Amino acid sequence: MSVYSFSQIQTYLQCPLKYKFRYIDKIVPEFEENLHLILWTEIHSALEWLYNEINNFKIPTYNELEKKFVFNFSKKAEEINDENKEDFLTRWKNYLKNFYKKHYPFKDIKVIWTEIQLYIDLWNWVKFQWFIDRLDKKWEDFVLTDYKTNKNLPPEDKTMYEEQLTLYALWVKQKYWKYFKKVFWNLEYLHFDLQDFWEINKDNIERVKAKYQNITKEIENKKVEYNLWSEDAFVLKENYNCKFCDYKEICPLFKHFYSDVENFELPDSVIRQLVDKYVELNNKKKEIDNELKQIKTTLEKVVKKTKLKKLVWKKHTISISKLIYYKILDKHNLKKYLDNKWFLEEVLDIDKTKLKKLIEDKKLLIGDWLIEINESFVLRWK
Repeated sequence: MSVYSFSQIQTYLQCPLKYKFRYIDKIVPEFEENLHLILWTEIHSALEWLYNEINNFKIPTYNELEKKFVFNFSKKAEEINDENKEDFLTRWKNYLKNFYKKHYPFKDIKVIWTEIQLYIDLWNWVKFQWFIDRLDKKWEDFVLTDYKTNKNLPPEDKTMYEEQLTLYALWVKQKYWKYFKKVFWNLEYLHFDLQDFWEINKDNIERVKAKYQNITKEIENKKVEYNLWSEDAFVLKENYNCKFCDYKEICPLFKHFYSDVENFELPDSVIRQLVDKYVELNNKKKEIDNELKQIKTTLEKVVKKTKLKKLVWKKHTISISKLIYYKILDKHNLKKYLDNKWFLEEVLDIDKTKLKKLIEDKKLLIGDWLIEINESFVLRWK
């Protein structure tokens, strides 16, 4: 059985090679615990305790809630040396107090789960895994609640985030289908004392499910391809997020910044000089090519008008030959015409670009006795 999380899928969409490093090679980046991470953990822990108590027909006072939060936060953060620690804690006590006041006396809800790990059936042996902060039954509807401790408000265009929440609604549908009427999503932005509340459309559930079925099938196929024959199944995808990546030291795009000089046949200083020289020469070449193009256009006009075969001037001579190109206007009928004249076999050729794509997509397997594979590299510069 394969289990995916939303973060895994987003990692794959962002860069398949990064996905391979993290989830196939199991290279886990190191990170240092900080106040924000502790805050996220202890806010969730305090609110989980609050709603579990409410579910047991107990309504803790705010002082009890604050005491629990402060004790756990202070214990976890005591070894972190940060001069803003006390201000940080004071601010978040106020945020927690605002949340408590807004929802007190916590009526009209029945808490079903808090901090639950859920599994959604996507297809066959593939499941989707996530944690939700709280699931309530409010009158005849289900409400999924997620606590947000960051300082980022949701953008107007939040398609990707809504897809994540819609997958959670799929879990509600699969688990509680006979009670299923409406599902609402409730985002609690504690930093802003703000709620973002909307209904999850039933039609969107199936649409999003189909989309993530296709993505996970693609990943599963890449895993098979990687295990059987291709080290390059998970390709590198350069994008804006590269600058924040935790795998720069092993990524082909960035590892030259971290490699030792001994790893190269040439000294690092020579390689850097060659890189600079290559870009410099290519920039000059571009300028020269543009100038040559302008001169050629002008000389072509002279040749067309004078019908000369040579242009002789002081030092140099340019010989002139005319190349004729034929543009096919009706490929289908031209093939029929040539076939009728018995010339079709003489003009047929294999489209090497299309053949290359068929081979790279693994749609066509051709032995070495039919095709020789050679490599070349394209160098681009900025």
